[in-house]
Amino acid sequence: MPKLTNNQLIVLSRAAARDDGVAVAPQGMGKAAAAKVGSSLVARKLMRESRSKPGMPVWREAEGKNVSLVITRAGRDAIGVGDDALPSDRSALQATSASGVVKTQKASVAVQPEQHSIGAAPRAGSKQALIVDMLSKEQGVTIDALIKATGWLPHTTRAALTGLRKRGFAVERIPHAPRVSLYRIASRSCPVRA
Repeated sequence: MPKLTNNQLIVLSRAAARDDGVAVAPQGMGKAAAAKVGSSLVARKLMRESRSKPGMPVWREAEGKNVSLVITRAGRDAIGVGDDALPSDRSALQATSASGVVKTQKASVAVQPEQHSIGAAPRAGSKQALIVDMLSKEQGVTIDALIKATGWLPHTTRAALTGLRKRGFAVERIPHAPRVSLYRIASRSCPVRA
């Protein structure tokens, strides 16, 4: 896959960090630039267009209808972020009964309760697994070391740390030297430093 531009990476990483996976145009990005970035991501199947629902960020208007961009599995893979629960799966759901049966527009499907949402280990061999391994060291690791190990841009690396926090990992930041911080996953047996 060809390299992604900075704007494409920003849009993908921000969408991956959201629970609903919907893209939000970065502040200061003009309509023409947003249209170009959005169409290129859709063409590469890294994002898909979806009719906006109430409360969803709108990417563009088409024929009087609001359209949102939603990150796809390929989009998450492109930036190395796992896809625990794809937004497309959640958007099709209308109601869940106490018995665990989800009613969709087409049929009823039995689903298991989410067991992976908090503290779930990333897929083995993925860049997120590498980050978790590096963050598990007692002494911690700098953001520069994470950037070098993954080959990601700084904002993508920080978005991955945010994603780990949302998944339940206790990622802590420890001031180390002037303008340098160490990051690590706090173990439950080790007290958090102040």
